[in-house]
Amino acid sequence: MSVASPPVVRLQRTGMTRLRREGAIAPICAFVVFLLVYIVINPELLTRFQLQTAANLVVPLALVALGQLLVVLVGGIDISIGAVMSLCNVVFATQLENVPPPVALLLAVGVGLACGLFNGFLVAYGGLPAIAVTLASAFIFGSLAREVLDRPGGGVTKEIYLATSGELVPFLPVSLVWLSVVAVLLWLLLQRTALGRHIYGVGSSMESVRAAGIDARLTKLLAFGLAGMVTSAGAVMLAASTVTGDPRSGDAYLLSSIAAVALAGAAFTGGRGSIIGTVLAACTLGLIGNLLFFAGVNSYWQYVISALIIFTVVGLPVVWARTTSALKGIRS
Repeated sequence: MSVASPPVVRLQRTGMTRLRREGAIAPICAFVVFLLVYIVINPELLTRFQLQTAANLVVPLALVALGQLLVVLVGGIDISIGAVMSLCNVVFATQLENVPPPVALLLAVGVGLACGLFNGFLVAYGGLPAIAVTLASAFIFGSLAREVLDRPGGGVTKEIYLATSGELVPFLPVSLVWLSVVAVLLWLLLQRTALGRHIYGVGSSMESVRAAGIDARLTKLLAFGLAGMVTSAGAVMLAASTVTGDPRSGDAYLLSSIAAVALAGAAFTGGRGSIIGTVLAACTLGLIGNLLFFAGVNSYWQYVISALIIFTVVGLPVVWARTTSALKGIRS
């Protein structure tokens, strides 16, 4: 007679199975190891000032990476995401001079949504490759950002900085709270709604989705739209933490967002990706520059080390699987 497992144990097993299926185990382990190394090299990370500084550094990247993840889940890739971030960044910063902050926020999110829907419509209903569409739209959105603001500036105030990038309570940066809110809402959408299941389904098996009568094109359109909205959140957090708008602010986030999604174990063919894995991967990549600075290493090595981390995290599971398979073959 078998004894049923307690509910907590079943939940733990379910959670581990889901993390393993989404490829999140490797980036979680990588983040833990990286954080331990960081603290050993720079124990000051645990002080209030450095915690707040580190949080404000990684939160915009984490949000943009989540936007990139949404596109990757439906089997695409968004080359325009840096330009979308720049456009939303300058719209938010400039509109603060004319309208109340909540209205400026809504305008920035609306611009991100419009950019995402523009890309999504051409990909989903135009049948065009996502990489080609977003490469072309990157030039459009980038030009619009420079039309809105041709140099760093805007009306970001100290009050907005404190509300988005200050401390909620000692040792708890507000930016991490906002990131947690967005990440949890996105997780609930992907895991607990029909739209979320459709997004995973479109990326993993387009034929099965169509056979089930699901509108795959609408799902892709909505995924791109959501990606634009999440990216706009990253743009707003960046403008608030730097207290300025910059028409080139998103340039550095394109490759970093793709790298974070790759490090998180997402499948670029679609259908697999993790919210927590993406957030932690973005935190790892975002803090590498700081770690090198405190270790006395030239910052030019940041990209090399980032690449090595990605190769290691992505490659180890493959090597392990092949080694295990080979050992089983020898034993049999």
